[in-house]
Amino acid sequence: MSPPTSPRISRRLRIVLSLLILAHLSAVIAPPLAFQSRGPRGLSPSVSLLLSPLTAYGQFLYLDRGYAFFAPDPGPSHLMRVEISSGENNSAEANDANVETRLYPSLDDQWPRLLYHRHFMLAEFLNDAYQPALPGEAAKLVGSDLPIEELKAWRMGRQRYEMIADSMIRHLQKKFDAQDVKIDRLEHMIPDFVPYANEPTPLNDPPTYVLLEDIPITLDTLLGVLPQDLPQPEPRETVPAPSGEPIRDRSATSETTDERERESETTAPIDHQRSVVPPVSEGVSPQ
Repeated sequence: MSPPTSPRISRRLRIVLSLLILAHLSAVIAPPLAFQSRGPRGLSPSVSLLLSPLTAYGQFLYLDRGYAFFAPDPGPSHLMRVEISSGENNSAEANDANVETRLYPSLDDQWPRLLYHRHFMLAEFLNDAYQPALPGEAAKLVGSDLPIEELKAWRMGRQRYEMIADSMIRHLQKKFDAQDVKIDRLEHMIPDFVPYANEPTPLNDPPTYVLLEDIPITLDTLLGVLPQDLPQPEPRETVPAPSGEPIRDRSATSETTDERERESETTAPIDHQRSVVPPVSEGVSPQ
């Protein structure tokens, strides 16, 4: 009896299966790579080019996430600090008394753990969607340094963030029957290993929470240049390097210069064969 033989796969089918496997692996690798390569001006162009044909496939299989939370070094986490004001009284003291502050996520309010995790993902989603506002003069920079497509992408990103934040604000206003709701983003830093080993501190230590303010982006950051990289104005006159000598009064300096000039005019060079003291002018002492 002959041993069973495995079915043979044609060369064409092997190539097709290999391409499908490579495409699936690319869909697994591209979203975390895009998450890590995101900068102040958006995604990396090369990563965006790789991600664009795989976006629909990754969303269908729920592969479009960064995996940073599950990494060995997950980095800082983000929370939402919500200030809820009833606005029943217009005085400043009454407004401060009527303001309720809540943190999302919070183990005190969200339970069971799955509910806490959902609020944690909402806070991370809001922070990931954050895009700083553009300066008013950004439209004047459209050109080779700032393409119009990039300016539109910045504006769309900012509008998306504002729509997400406004949706959360409206939901909180309806839930707590509040007149005014303010959302601030907080970043919870993880202590470094060496300082933590030398002086252990609680992970919820107040200094580890940093307020992320909503500040418009500067033109230098928008163009991707540093202030020292910008062209500097040329000096109109040459300024000598400092000699380290103390600065004297101008009048005293001019008098000293005149004395030196008179001394040089009345002092002749010394002949090494015969030493002759030259005549001394009036007012100058011989050396």
